[in-house]
Amino acid sequence: MEYKIDERRSFHRFNRAQPVRFQLKDPSQFGGSLSCDLSQGGARIHLSDFIPVNTELTLQIQLADQSIVECPCRVAWVEKNRFSDRYQAGLEFVQADSIMDSQSKIHGFLSRQK
Repeated sequence: MEYKIDERRSFHRFNRAQPVRFQLKDPSQFGGSLSCDLSQGGARIHLSDFIPVNTELTLQIQLADQSIVECPCRVAWVEKNRFSDRYQAGLEFVQADSIMDSQSKIHGFLSRQK
């Protein structure tokens, strides 16, 4: 018997622990973390504090060549880690004028990691 997995992702995910910084709309709300995985369409990151779904923020991803890509995004989902006070969140890059250039840079970086 063959089972089909419902995969709704538009982009392939790469397990990459890249340094990231995020900035919410309120300039006093910011933080740093590592990504768990990364794709052209978004990222999964670790968080120390809860951030609600649909919160808009700017994510800065440090690539291997030390360049930084800035991506506007929104929190698509968030869940608390088991046996921990930390969270994981799925961030979806939102369309903006600069996102195409950022996605292109991320795609180039990820394609060199294969």
